[in-house]
Amino acid sequence: MGSPPDISVIVVSRDRPSDLRKMLASLRFQDISGFEVIVVTNTPAALENAQYPEPLRLFDCNEANISVARNVGLDAAKGRYIAFCDDDALPDPSWLRRLLAPFSDPEIGAAGGFTRGRNGISLQWGAVETDRLGVAHPLDIAPRAEPTIFAPSQDRAPVMIGTNCAFRASALRQIGGFDPAFAYFLDDSDISLRLSLAGWKLAIVPRAQVHHGFAAGPYRQQNRVPKTLAPHGKSQAYFGRKHAPEQALGRALSAFRALQFSRLEKQMLAGLMEPACLKTLMLSLDKGHEAGLKMQISLEPNQPRPDVESSPVFTMTKHRHVMLVGRKSDRKWQKALAATLSKAGVMVTALTLSRSAAYMQVGFAEKGYWVQSGGQMGKSGRHEPLIRAVNLREKVDSEVKRLSGIRPVNYVVYPQQSDAPDIFSPHDTAMSCINGLVVDSF
Repeated sequence: MGSPPDISVIVVSRDRPSDLRKMLASLRFQDISGFEVIVVTNTPAALENAQYPEPLRLFDCNEANISVARNVGLDAAKGRYIAFCDDDALPDPSWLRRLLAPFSDPEIGAAGGFTRGRNGISLQWGAVETDRLGVAHPLDIAPRAEPTIFAPSQDRAPVMIGTNCAFRASALRQIGGFDPAFAYFLDDSDISLRLSLAGWKLAIVPRAQVHHGFAAGPYRQQNRVPKTLAPHGKSQAYFGRKHAPEQALGRALSAFRALQFSRLEKQMLAGLMEPACLKTLMLSLDKGHEAGLKMQISLEPNQPRPDVESSPVFTMTKHRHVMLVGRKSDRKWQKALAATLSKAGVMVTALTLSRSAAYMQVGFAEKGYWVQSGGQMGKSGRHEPLIRAVNLREKVDSEVKRLSGIRPVNYVVYPQQSDAPDIFSPHDTAMSCINGLVVDSF
């Protein structure tokens, strides 16, 4: 038998089998190997006929409690370093390698990355820190910055956002893992503050990025309108009682209630919910507050600081990345070839461009490849001009350049009937062309 994996990647999933399959398929293309995958889910059948990295171990968890599910994964993990990623997230190929880099410092207990939003391009979450009341405060850290290290503090801690974070397993176990009182919301703020209070440094790694789709779940709809605010209210009240002075709690809960009302009001005015829903949701928030004020506070274990450990051990892995470029009429060709290449272990992006100024959108197919679509003259980034008159080749060139820091492209392929050169490759490689397709020994 071989040595146990040094790194465990834990994916918690509930009622989202399609998203889980996409996430696991994308995880195959990490640029390192030597990690195990642990899936904790209430839909184990989702892995039938799915594509995923190996080794993978599956654990059933029927309780709708993200902290309980994460602790199931933690108990099973063999790695000295543990990373978490959500089922509705898609990690960049360099995600795990970059996220683990700070652990070369033995004083680092956890690291967290940045998260891009639904279009796969714009930033959704950057860096925030929590105070003892559970209030998040933005940190001024740029998306392309080098890792920032935070010394232990008794008052604040940078938050290791649950969809994109990693921990030293011994540090996580030292403080007793995740608190099951946080079924949803503030679970990541609690674990970050507790690690800081235990004397661990925490790192923010902006370039360790995932694309987060915000899928529907037990507590929110697809349009991000909450189904209930009871878990939010419960967690907010419990967090404040656990970490903050009693005299500060009342004002904090009132401020949180006002913040939630403002958020819901904006969603109502945008036509995302009926006025009656706002009242119902606020009542659920109040009930959650009441429940959180009555909960018994869990006592953290008083365990000694673990011994200093060496850096994570992994092997670099290189995946060829092929971009298939076409129009809407070429989608059948793109889908068929993308699925075939992906099954063979080749990273694929199917880029479909219309003759318009539509914004670029990025997603992932269950068949295991990236999907991009947008206008030939449209913008891909927030700071680009709304319309830019370019030909197809120029647009593709700009996309190859944009992706160079995310998932570098090795080959670009056009169908023979397209209005573009037969082949364009960013790298000099011996290739031949048959019926407009690049043929190489993948």
